[in-house]
Amino acid sequence: MKKILLLLPLLLGFMFNINAQSASSKGVVAITAKKFKNMAESGRYPIIDIRTAREFDEGHIKGAINIDFYKKTFYGKMMEYKNKPFLFYCRSGNRTTHALKKFNQMGFKEAYELKDGIIAWKRAGLILISE
Repeated sequence: MKKILLLLPLLLGFMFNINAQSASSKGVVAITAKKFKNMAESGRYPIIDIRTAREFDEGHIKGAINIDFYKKTFYGKMMEYKNKPFLFYCRSGNRTTHALKKFNQMGFKEAYELKDGIIAWKRAGLILISE
């Protein structure tokens, strides 16, 4: 028991170090609708809607561009954003979750996924536009 108590601070320190390292390397992460909105309004990030063109036309976040996740060219088009920060979303978070995993495997540097997609955006009372 005494050995376990002695090892506990060491283990906690190791775990803290791992968490600090992962927090400092951005990669691709999910964020709330409120944070997504604030970042989108800053004008510093391209906003990518990965839904279909039909879904996009029904309503999207202001300033978003549409790159359809279901098209064979999706990951090729997304390579333009590999080394620069961007925001992206879908309807519910399903497509972005799949894309997020692939983006991390592909070494994308910094991207932010709208957690739970447009559904979360609407639930937060935020507006969509249609053009």
